[in-house]
Amino acid sequence: MNGNMSESLRKQRDLIIEECGGQSLDRHTSLLEIAIISLYNRLANRLTSGPESFRAGGAICATGLFGRGLSGPSQPVSILCIQGDHSPAKDSWVEEITGPLTEAGWQVEVRQGSVAGIMEMARADSGFFLNLLDLRYISGNRTLAERLEQQIDNHIAENRAPFLRSLRESIDARKELLENPRNWLEPDIEENPGGLSEIRDIRAGCRVESRVRNLEEAIFLGYLTRQEVDFLQTAEKTYCRYMNLLRGASKREDGMISFDDQEMLARKLGYAEKSGFLPVEIFMQDVHRMFKGVAAVSMEFWEKLAEGLSAGHEESGEALEEGIVSRSGKIYIQTDRYPATPAHMVHLFALCARLGLGLANVTRQWISHNKNVLDRASGDPLVKEEFFELLRADSAQVPVLRRFYDYGLMTGLIPELASVHALVQHDQFHLYPVEEHHLRTVSELKKIMSGVYSEEEPELTVAASDLGDPAPMLLAGLLHDVGKSIGSGHAAAGGEMVPAIARRIGLSSLETETVQFLVSQHVLLLDNASLRDLADHEMLSSCTAAVGKKEYLDQLVLLTFADMLATGPRARDKWRDTPVVGLYCNLRGILEKGEPSSRVISERAARIKKQIESRLSDFLSENELETWFSQLAPRYLISISPEDIVKHIQLSRKLKEPDREFIWEVTAGGESAEITFLSYDTPGLLARTAGILTLHQLNITGAQAFTMNDEISILIFQCRLPHAPKPVDWDAMRKDMDSLLKGKFALDYRIAAHSAVMWQPKPLRAEPSKIVVDNESSAMYTILEVYTADRIGLLYTITRTLHELRIPIAVAKITTKSDQAADAFYIRNGKGGKVTDPEQIDEIKKALRFCLDGESEWE
Repeated sequence: MNGNMSESLRKQRDLIIEECGGQSLDRHTSLLEIAIISLYNRLANRLTSGPESFRAGGAICATGLFGRGLSGPSQPVSILCIQGDHSPAKDSWVEEITGPLTEAGWQVEVRQGSVAGIMEMARADSGFFLNLLDLRYISGNRTLAERLEQQIDNHIAENRAPFLRSLRESIDARKELLENPRNWLEPDIEENPGGLSEIRDIRAGCRVESRVRNLEEAIFLGYLTRQEVDFLQTAEKTYCRYMNLLRGASKREDGMISFDDQEMLARKLGYAEKSGFLPVEIFMQDVHRMFKGVAAVSMEFWEKLAEGLSAGHEESGEALEEGIVSRSGKIYIQTDRYPATPAHMVHLFALCARLGLGLANVTRQWISHNKNVLDRASGDPLVKEEFFELLRADSAQVPVLRRFYDYGLMTGLIPELASVHALVQHDQFHLYPVEEHHLRTVSELKKIMSGVYSEEEPELTVAASDLGDPAPMLLAGLLHDVGKSIGSGHAAAGGEMVPAIARRIGLSSLETETVQFLVSQHVLLLDNASLRDLADHEMLSSCTAAVGKKEYLDQLVLLTFADMLATGPRARDKWRDTPVVGLYCNLRGILEKGEPSSRVISERAARIKKQIESRLSDFLSENELETWFSQLAPRYLISISPEDIVKHIQLSRKLKEPDREFIWEVTAGGESAEITFLSYDTPGLLARTAGILTLHQLNITGAQAFTMNDEISILIFQCRLPHAPKPVDWDAMRKDMDSLLKGKFALDYRIAAHSAVMWQPKPLRAEPSKIVVDNESSAMYTILEVYTADRIGLLYTITRTLHELRIPIAVAKITTKSDQAADAFYIRNGKGGKVTDPEQIDEIKKALRFCLDGESEWE
């Protein structure tokens, strides 16, 4: 009999698992309840002592998510068996009920005992106590369940203050989770701020404070609004659906949505690609919107509760302005003396930022009831003044700007931000949703201005100290990715949105121009520092023309730095690897002194000669120094510091010693290293050297190549060191390089064998590689841009392919973001000219696509 029932339950459970619909939790709860009641009644009817006596001696209740009707078929089923003081039943009767459920596939978690025994367990286990707050009677003696409910209420009454304190502490602990960037990338549906536990704690707070047993009753006590309750209930049910799918598919016991699970959930829930965004990105936007919404409701709920508890104990107030009073660290408004205008709305937050005050309940209610007043803000100069004051006055942690966002006022004032609210990019570089990234960008700008980075970034600190009014720059920080709602080309798209935003806020023409420039050009410095040679005259001229004036350049480099650091921890490495500050200094010099002409280069060469003559006078004659300088290309003089030129001269002299195939110098520090490599110029030297570095797990982030007239090649590599338990074996690397140059080392074989045993993540966006040949940006070189999935040996693959086509490389710029690489190469043809032959260009593209994607054009 049990076997037939278990099989029937299994089939019904499997149908619900396949369903995934919005009503699946309700159907699952009904199925479980009916099954438990049937099993309980069948057991009672089989007992010889009489069914009525058995029913009177015990009760079965649901607790936790099952108690709230939110447990899915893949989640644990929490059952509480209450035994009467003189129950005729034995402990084995519980197995008669849970056994068929377990056989049908459910994970059943059972607690049993008398009312007194259960309360003892609750006092010892806070998690179990919280589950008891969701107690729901299913079958048996209802009086026992009511007695237990009464004991729970008594326990709450005796420990009300500690319980509330514990709930608040759990909320604070969840906030600390967001200090770990991993919890943004792979959030926990249960434990992240705004998650399932946050809603559970709101329910618990209602019960502890006022014996309110459901969210509906909280409306009548003023703790929550109808809209908030509807939102919480929808979010709660949605989270539980996600949890159920997670546990069913990945067998996870916690609520963390791993990076791979995010794609799985998006697929199972039917999300589709939209406007260039992946299904998983649209899904995670919905998740983060729910997190933000629940967290905002939670904050408001607990503030109301705290203010209610302190009622009657307020300090006497201090009048701040007409209709505004400060009391107990909060702003109270007198609604009859404070008209609801757009400027007044924003002014409250500017005041909070300037004075470090919070908002009282009466003030928050006034804000909630009147926030639509911002619809009338268009062109009001007072609104701009108050908003700029808010931007200037808020602390580096931007708590008031966050509150302004939470109340929906930021998107009310700037509706364009609504479409990027909670928007994410599904990669491991951009960790934060767009609005969080914007707020962190403003935070980083404030840190720069306050001197936090004075030792690490002295040039930026000086630039920040020379700023006038920082408000336009801070506003640009708050807007710079607003164009991401459109997809690609977000900087230009965002710049096009600025005039409408500026008119609504009431910016002046100069402020509008500044903000539009910063938003539309916020990737200018990073892109050019990543993909262009710093000595490229045409690039410098183009950037100078785009920037126009020194004041814009200073603000742009500050925004670039803040934007990078606000992306996530990996961005610090990218900032160190990318010569943005070097480009900034070059552009600043041009804006102050004019274009780098041949006269300027000659003057620089003369200055460098004087600087190094004294250092080399002991072993280098004046004629030898003249010979060395006659071999130098102008870009070498612009790119290389005098100190490094001295080092290169010394290394080149050592190279000419007998039996020297090559010589190198490694400067390593922390997680990075610079390798200066000198050897006699041979075809494919850059590719082969890159191959050796790859073989030893060095991640090449930049490379430069110079060939002197005496046929000595100078290769300079910037590398990230591997995250491995053993340090880099530089001696082994030197030995491999020596063997390679002597023809005793099969590099292709070694690279292939190395790649075969190294795990490489699957690219998130399986797009074909993009090859761009640019003959417009540089007068002397063709610029080859390669956009492809990052992988082991990528630089080696590209440079080897170009070597086979007899294409020499002057400069290689390597940029990686998460799993995507964007590399640029300054190249010439075999005769030293630009690569302009259409057939050769076509062959380069075909060869690179074949090597990178494994597909040929003629397949």
